Amino acid sequence: MEKLHDVNITKKTNNYYSIKNGKRIIRFQISKVLCPFGLDEEYGNYILKIELNPENHKEILKEIREFDELIKDKFNCVDEEWKELIHVRDNGNLFLEAKVRKIRTKHLLDVEYEDKQNNYLKTMYEIDKNKIMDVSLEISTLWDFRKENQNNNNKIGLLLHITKMYIY
Repeated sequence: MEKLHDVNITKKTNNYYSIKNGKRIIRFQISKVLCPFGLDEEYGNYILKIELNPENHKEILKEIREFDELIKDKFNCVDEEWKELIHVRDNGNLFLEAKVRKIRTKHLLDVEYEDKQNNYLKTMYEIDKNKIMDVSLEISTLWDFRKENQNNNNKIGLLLHITKMYIY
């Protein structure tokens, strides 16, 4: 993750905020992650679950957690309200859920394969299960659906988008 020097938060609608590092979208790359399930569809959005190994990805996990804490502090959140970016699997590995950005009906995801010869026609819809890949991610939006005097579990969090993947 690039060094955060000036986090700007701008309200876009009642429940959504734009988050930037200065004037730039917050972007980061993670190498050699596992995509155990391929591309999933949830509520009309395409989701990629990316599994991280706590030992191999120690530094990026630390940076994501620090960013989470920074934003939680700015929005005065308690842990129960905050929807974490990092989830723990049964095997102890950690994963991120990244959405594929969509503008109108077009999905914006660059997919590249190491073996271009055999995969030159493949699209994002044909991502196989259990693939190792490098991914480029961005965080540009925070959503907040908390209401006063209600149980607010998982009512505020960040949107994580995947913009590029290189599949081995």
